[in-house]
Amino acid sequence: MTSVVVVGGGIVGIACARTLARAGARVRVVHEGPLAGGATAAGMGHLIALDDHDPVARFTLDSLRLWEDLDLPPSCEESRCGCIWVAADEEEMEEARARQQRHRER
Repeated sequence: MTSVVVVGGGIVGIACARTLARAGARVRVVHEGPLAGGATAAGMGHLIALDDHDPVARFTLDSLRLWEDLDLPPSCEESRCGCIWVAADEEEMEEARARQQRHRER
């Protein structure tokens, strides 16, 4: 059996550890302080669907789908707050409508 040490218990380290464990590896996570208490906490774990370019849009949508499938323990806080686009004029409002349409199509 493969043994792996993951250094860092943020969202990336824990995701790597989970994937490795599911693949059959014995995994130990080394992290100082509370899990997800460093850069992950500072960034608040925001996930957004970027839509500027097709490859980026596909990547972010795949990431959001993976997040949906994540089985978080009850002690984890999760908030689905959405996104607000603010338009200063009609031209920006048209861009917001175009973005909304792109999201719908994807």
